[in-house]
Amino acid sequence: MFASLTARPRGGLWDNPDFMRLWAAQSLSAIGTRFTREGLPIIAALSLGATALDLGLLIALSALPGVLLSPFAGAWIDRTRRRRVLILADLVRAAALASLPMAAWYGAVTIGQVMGVATIVALFSMVFQTADNAYLPSVVEQDHLLEGNAKLATTDAVAEVVGPAAAGVAIQLLTAPFAILFDALSYLWSAMLLASIRRPEKPVETGEQAPDLWRETVEGLRFVFGHPTLRPLTLCFATLMFFLSFFAPLYVLYAVRDLGIPPGILGFVIALGGISAAIGARMAAWAGKRFSPRTLLIGVLAIYGIVTSFIPLAQGPLWLAVALLCLGQLCGDGLYVVFHTNAAALRQTVTPDALRGREGGVVHLLSGGLGLIAALLAGIMADIVGIRPILWLGAFGVFASSLWLLAMPRNVKT
Repeated sequence: MFASLTARPRGGLWDNPDFMRLWAAQSLSAIGTRFTREGLPIIAALSLGATALDLGLLIALSALPGVLLSPFAGAWIDRTRRRRVLILADLVRAAALASLPMAAWYGAVTIGQVMGVATIVALFSMVFQTADNAYLPSVVEQDHLLEGNAKLATTDAVAEVVGPAAAGVAIQLLTAPFAILFDALSYLWSAMLLASIRRPEKPVETGEQAPDLWRETVEGLRFVFGHPTLRPLTLCFATLMFFLSFFAPLYVLYAVRDLGIPPGILGFVIALGGISAAIGARMAAWAGKRFSPRTLLIGVLAIYGIVTSFIPLAQGPLWLAVALLCLGQLCGDGLYVVFHTNAAALRQTVTPDALRGREGGVVHLLSGGLGLIAALLAGIMADIVGIRPILWLGAFGVFASSLWLLAMPRNVKT
């Protein structure tokens, strides 16, 4: 698996067995996640006759608890061992997903169960992601954080290329509920590998005060918005997620209905995004070592905004529309990965270990909450003014998000 992701020179994180276990834990799990992402809507639509509104509620309601609870989850993660949290999140997600093929075996799957499983998986995925961001600095040294984030981003990019295709074949052969069993098994695989990591974590700093999640959550908010680097970076990321969420509910509809692109060709276009992300993951560490974080993040995000404009610009003959969407995918996804990887390394560097969970919770609250609002607004506004103007607004917003970063200190380093 790893040999397919990148060449294997010795040294660096290749000689860190605990990071390799962490990386392996996320590799198969990343592919398995695509089985659930594709499978749950298919179960709801084909097996249970769900409407478009039902699918919208499935996405929105499943994500909502994770968004609302993310700051408190971050405070709890800072009070406990992060590796235990990661293992717990894997086991809970595996159990929830395994209930679907069990119910399908007896013909007893309901839309309520699908929504419940989606909510549990989304909630504990948020917990896992927050704890994972806080845990990585315990496994790798600070000067390897950028490399570690880049390798994890590479895995996710490869999973985006391989996962949907593998999920489609498995769903067609086994039906969606039984294909989802692969994701449940991938979480068990992840939990076992995480349990085998030997490097001890730093002792949890609880201080003299008794645990108080409300107080500690407020402390996390004050830290993030009082920090000269994290404040503009968090506001930038939240704004970026808001405007990128304009594309999520509209992209496929725009391509198929407005541009007349056949689904088969559109699948190829979207696959280019995964290839681009894999290239971006390979370039992220290289770029991070050659440019200051402030210069790199501003430049990459500004270019990303320009590239994103290829999507609403697409029109005319089929070949031209497809070519412009291909340019958006082939350049855009890689630029986003370069931005996200370097931003994650910077966040981990400037955030004290005792606050990393809360910092991640604040980021998830703002980005996830604004993303849900944006997705709903995009659908409403597109019915009024059309899809293309909303996509233009999204592209402009991506470019404008980089302006927050002008307030970052010039001398900050990863």
